[in-house]
Amino acid sequence: MTFLEKIKPHLISNDVLIQEIVLHALHDYPNVPEEWTIELLKEAFKNKDKLSSILIYIENMKINEDAVKVLLENIPLMDKTKIHLAVNLLNRMDPELALKYKEPLQGYISEDSWSLYELIMNGTEDEVFKEFLKTINTLDHAETFQHPIYIKAKKLAACIVQNGWITEDEIEVILQKELNEQWFTYNGILTVYMIGLMKIEKHIPLVASFLDRDDDILLEEVASALIGFQSDAVVDAVGPYLKKSNSIIFACSVIENIKSDQAIQVLREAYQYSDELEDQDLLIEALCHQLSKEALPEISDHMKKEYTSSLVDIEQVVYSYYSILGVQHPELMDWKLAALEREIEFRNASKQGGSPQNGPILKENKVGRNDPCPCGSGKKYKKCCGK
Repeated sequence: MTFLEKIKPHLISNDVLIQEIVLHALHDYPNVPEEWTIELLKEAFKNKDKLSSILIYIENMKINEDAVKVLLENIPLMDKTKIHLAVNLLNRMDPELALKYKEPLQGYISEDSWSLYELIMNGTEDEVFKEFLKTINTLDHAETFQHPIYIKAKKLAACIVQNGWITEDEIEVILQKELNEQWFTYNGILTVYMIGLMKIEKHIPLVASFLDRDDDILLEEVASALIGFQSDAVVDAVGPYLKKSNSIIFACSVIENIKSDQAIQVLREAYQYSDELEDQDLLIEALCHQLSKEALPEISDHMKKEYTSSLVDIEQVVYSYYSILGVQHPELMDWKLAALEREIEFRNASKQGGSPQNGPILKENKVGRNDPCPCGSGKKYKKCCGK
C-alpha cells in the first residue's frame, strides 16, 4: 500500500491524537488529492473542536473551486476570532480563481491583493518584473520579516516562472552571485523557490547544500523546493545533513515527505548513526510519517528510552503510527494516555490564561511543534522559537 492508501481511512478520525498526526503528516506533502482538502474543510466546519487545526494544516493544499465554495458558505457562520484562518486559505488561491469569485470574495481580500491579481493575470513582463523587484527591495530594507509582503513576492515569482520569463541561465547567474555573500538576499531566496517551481534537477545538490545555512526563511524555501522534486536524487543529496545537528530539522522535513524505500532507509541509517536523543526524536517522527513497517525496529527500541522530548510529542506520534498501521504494542494505551494527559494539560492552561511547562499557548490551542510559531514568523514552532 502507498502512503496515501494507508492514511486515507484515518483522514477524518474521531481520535484527536490520530487526527492531529494525520494533519502533520500531510502538511508539507505536495501530492495530497484535492478532494481530501474538501473533505477536511467540511469536517472542520462540522466539528468545531477540529476547526482551528484543520484550517492551519491544510494551508499548503490546493484551494480549488469547490474549496472556495465551502469556505464562502461557512465563513459567515464562523466565530469572528477564527475567521482569519479561513481568510488565509482564500489568500492562497490562484489569482485566476480569485478573480472569478471576486464579487463574493470582496469582503475577505484586500484592495492591494486585487491589484496584484490583476497584474499577475494581465500585466506585461516588464510590469510584473518591476513590481517584483520593488517588492524584493521592500523586503530587503524592512527592519523585520514582513510575511504578507513575502507572500506577495512569491506570487509574483510564480507568475514569472509560469510565463517563462526567466531562464535556467539567469537562475544560474543569480545563484552564483548569492554564493559569494554571507547571507542570501530575498532575490536569492526567491530564486530557490523558482528552482523548485521549475524542477531544475541539476541544482538539487547545490540547493541541498544550503541546509547548512543559518537562515530560516531560506531554509523553508530550500525544504519546500526539494520536497517538490519527489525524487530519490533529493534523498541522496539530503541524507548527509540528517547526521548534523545544525541541519537535521529541515533535512528531516525533506526526507519524511518523500515517500520511497530509499527515504526510509536513509532515515533508519541516520537514526542508527545518531547519539543525540533530540536528533533521534526528529528521525523517529520522520519515520512515523512514512507509515512503513520497516521502521518498527528503530521506533520500538526508541520508545524504551525514558526521557521527555522537547521537540516532538513522541508518545502521540508513535501511538498514531502503530494505530494507523494496525500494529499492536503492549504500551500502546500508555502512550495514548500520556499524550492525552499532555493535551488536557495544555487545554486547561489555555483556559486559565497560563502557560504549561512544556510550551507556550496560542489562543485556545496548544502550540504544537509543527504549529505556526506564535512570534509571527510564519515558520513552524519547532523550526523557530522552539529550537
